[in-house]
Amino acid sequence: MNEIDANQDHIVGADAATQDAGAQFTLNLADLLPDANGEIVILNEGDDPCLNIVTDLRLLESGIAESHVTDGGIEVKGLQYWVFEDGTKLYYSPGLSISVEHHIG
Repeated sequence: MNEIDANQDHIVGADAATQDAGAQFTLNLADLLPDANGEIVILNEGDDPCLNIVTDLRLLESGIAESHVTDGGIEVKGLQYWVFEDGTKLYYSPGLSISVEHHIG
């Protein structure tokens, strides 16, 4: 687990060079619906999309998940994860190019 610098405005979860290879999508974290435990899982189906998550929440922690099954029944072992200050935990495939853009407002 790594503690994330609270002043960091843009955090990239995969090699920036891969961002040019696939489609790019932007989602607001508030629009993603977590399960009963506050967990969201984003899996890469091999099309290498670039995903930008917009939020006003600070990123508190990141790491690689140990053996764990979400409330939705998804085994997340080996997936990367981020924990936001409201307790939301976002799991994502290691090959997925993902970034967080902080909007303070």
